[in-house]
Amino acid sequence: MRQKDADQFREAMTKEWNDQVMNGNFTMISRSQLPQDATVLPAVWQMKRKRDIKSGKIKKYKARLNIDGSKMIKGKHYELTYAPVVRWFSVRLLLVLSPLNNWQMKQIDYVLAYPQAPIEREIYMEIPRGLELKGKKKENYVLKLHRNIYGQKQAGRVWYKYLKEKLTSKGFTKFAIDEGVFYKGRVIYILYTDDSILAAPTEEEVDKTIRDIKGAGLDVTIEGDINDFLGVHIEKVNDKEIKMTQPHLMKQIIKDMGMNEQTKPRKLPAALSRILKRHQQ
Repeated sequence: MRQKDADQFREAMTKEWNDQVMNGNFTMISRSQLPQDATVLPAVWQMKRKRDIKSGKIKKYKARLNIDGSKMIKGKHYELTYAPVVRWFSVRLLLVLSPLNNWQMKQIDYVLAYPQAPIEREIYMEIPRGLELKGKKKENYVLKLHRNIYGQKQAGRVWYKYLKEKLTSKGFTKFAIDEGVFYKGRVIYILYTDDSILAAPTEEEVDKTIRDIKGAGLDVTIEGDINDFLGVHIEKVNDKEIKMTQPHLMKQIIKDMGMNEQTKPRKLPAALSRILKRHQQ
């Protein structure tokens, strides 16, 4: 909030709050209505400047309302927490096979993914900082959660189990070797939390699969062709070749090393006659 672009983050916070309210993720109740043994967990904001992978320029300001999972108690608020994601080997394999076989690919994203799943157990959360209630004292009210809010220790697991049930209800089968890969007929679907890629021999098969996913009650947006995925820029060189790079990460590493475009390269990393020793502070 001390940064120059704080106003953009305030707009993102307002949008996030309105989206959560419209989605029915929680209801506000009086603190006097709390069960006797209830623990009210803090709410925290996660702010992020989303950047274009290739140019590094800011393309979106994002504010996500989370519950403070660090205050959750095992046995009371959660049990198991593990949630599988697709292996990067499977992602690369699909990206290689698709151009070789002329498959059609589309990237889809789930809107407020985790809260699409119902909450696992009864949980209460404080009203987040930065919000005021008209005509009411904020400290007298709390939020009773109905959906799988971000920040819970088990949130990823609850979302994965919910999505897997939805996909299998539409005829998908989970791949035995990689739990982030599903298939249905000639369609291959890979999942990393809420980022997904669909591939099939024809565009009609991909579009029908997207309609089936929406028909299962899931809210998705179509991101289009695969240009960026999991922080990797994917460039189609020709019909049989793709190029994967991480330009923003490369620039960040160069910056962290104190280098720039004017830095002169060296043919050798160090003098051959010098014995390398531990750096003395």
